[in-house]
Order: sequence, then C-alpha cells, then structure tokens
Amino acid sequence: MGRPARSLEDELTEAFIDGYHVAGKEVGYWGRRFLQAVRGNGGLATAKRMLLPRNEGQRKGLDALLEANRPELTVEAIVLQPRFQGLFTAAELATAKDRLGEYGKIIATLASKRDRLYPEELKPGLKYAEGAKKQVRVNAYERNPRARAACLKHHGYDCVVCGFNFESRYGPLGRQFIHVHHLKPLALTDGEYRLDAVADLRPVCPNCHAMLHRGAEVLSIEELRAKLVATAGRSADTPDAPRLPPTASARG
Repeated sequence: MGRPARSLEDELTEAFIDGYHVAGKEVGYWGRRFLQAVRGNGGLATAKRMLLPRNEGQRKGLDALLEANRPELTVEAIVLQPRFQGLFTAAELATAKDRLGEYGKIIATLASKRDRLYPEELKPGLKYAEGAKKQVRVNAYERNPRARAACLKHHGYDCVVCGFNFESRYGPLGRQFIHVHHLKPLALTDGEYRLDAVADLRPVCPNCHAMLHRGAEVLSIEELRAKLVATAGRSADTPDAPRLPPTASARG
C-alpha cells in the first residue's frame, strides 16, 4: 500500500521550510512572506499558487537564488524533485522547468542525487529517524537532513578517509560542502530504524564516498583508508600525493 498523500504533502512543506532557512543563512535571502504562506496554507497550496502566471515583481526570490547560483533552493526546483512531481500537474511542472531556464533541464536529476537542504542544527547525541521504507518502483529510503546536520556539527567537514576539506581548497565556494556516509547502508535496513547521527554517520568527500560503494560490498572507512595509505606510499614523491588525517577512528 502506498503512503498517504498527506504525508508527502507534509514532506513538501518541510522541504520548503528547510530551503527557506538555508537561503537565509547561506544566500542572505529571507522570504518571510513565503514562510508565512507555507506555514499558514501548507507547502502544496503555496506552491500551486506560486506556479500561476507571475509578474516580474513576483520573481524576487527566484531571481535572487538564481543569481546566487543556488537554483536547488527555489520553489520550482523543489517541486521538480522526483518524489514531489506526482503532487503537481504536467502544466505546473512545465512552468517550474521553464522558469528555471537552463537549470530546469537538469534540476530534476540533480535534486534527486544531491543533499543540499540543510535544516537548523540539532543537538548531537539525539537519535533521529533516518530510514523510512516507502513503496515506489524500488524500495527507497528517506534521508533525514537533521541527522546530517548533527553529524557534521560533531565530526566537521574534513573527509575522514583522505582528510580533504572543500573550503580549504576552494575557499568560500566549498564552505560546508561534504557528503555524509552511512556506516550501515540504508539499502540493508528494513523499514524504519533509529540512527545516532554521531555514531552512525561520517563525513566523506564525493570521491571517497564513490569508492566506498564501488565494489559489490560497501567498504569500511578503515578498508578504504588502508588502500589510500598504500597508494600514498607509492606516490609520496608526486605533488598530488594525498595528505591523510592521523586516524579515521579518532574522529568517531
């Protein structure tokens, strides 16, 4: 049996509220009227109203986020996320894609693969629901962005495998960018389980994250780090030899 439509509407509302906070903190755009509408009328009703024909004055939030190169925070991009598309008509989805312009061509795929909505940080040590089984074409699991935030508050933004830090390498562009790796793969869980964000999650760079999942079985942090240490030993004289953190387990 599929999940109730109301539950999905609640998720949409939460996604809009999360996006509001991220846009304010990271872009400096606080759409307070938007937040008021979402809380008062719900995310679905607000989004459907916003997808009606608009004048230039009503594009303030969209334009601000596009100019900041954060299209994924727009109402239109959230609407285009695969999990929410069923709530909207084909015409509404076409409007959202058209407004995003060049971003609209890729945003549906991009939004389904990247975790960019960061909520307000919660206290580490608390346990959050991390996986909730839902019936779609295949069994997928919802990832709780609050657990991600609590993990990163404790562990920081250095990759626990190779030590890479995006802000150190790329400056402000890389600030607070990192993947989060689940030590217990969600695909191996059944239904909803309880996760401790500090004990069960680790920050890893995209390269190391991909390598952890490269084989038939997911590697442990220690296994991948051992491979990297061996490679670093063979290439120590090259300028691109990786700089490894002292230990991976010390971050736990």
